[in-house]
Amino acid sequence: MSVFLILGVVGIAVLLVSLILGDLLDSALHFDGLDSEVFSTSVIAAFIGAFGFGGVAVQEFTNNVWLASLVGMVTGSLAGWGAVTLTRFLKRAETGQALRSDHLIGAEAHVITDIPEDGFGEIRIGTHKRAARAELPIPAGTPVWVSGVLSPTAVEVRPSVNELPQP
Repeated sequence: MSVFLILGVVGIAVLLVSLILGDLLDSALHFDGLDSEVFSTSVIAAFIGAFGFGGVAVQEFTNNVWLASLVGMVTGSLAGWGAVTLTRFLKRAETGQALRSDHLIGAEAHVITDIPEDGFGEIRIGTHKRAARAELPIPAGTPVWVSGVLSPTAVEVRPSVNELPQP
């Protein structure tokens, strides 16, 4: 079995594990401290996998290890660049959908965890959840609107008109 083929299989296996475990694998390998997409597990695995499979393809046709290594470096670099580009795109798309605090005021939401009089409950705004506090206790399922931002993860809410049951 060719060394290139083994590298290709190992690269794909690590890439699959990286897709399943995500950032957990990066932190276990201490790549999270580098704070760069270039040194992530998925990029390194894509490079190794493409290097191996590109090298084995050339070696089968030419039987030249040096040419196979050169082509492996080129295909590995292209795969790594593609993984970096995809990672940056996904991170940009992820942050583009995040709710900004200044856009929350006036937003409609639904209470998903009861909000007690002097404590916090939870609301859902679209697909996002936030901690919520209110002047009055509000039961789960009640439509509310955001009246203020307390912190990046907590808001103040008021029930929509005539939504609270009368005591």
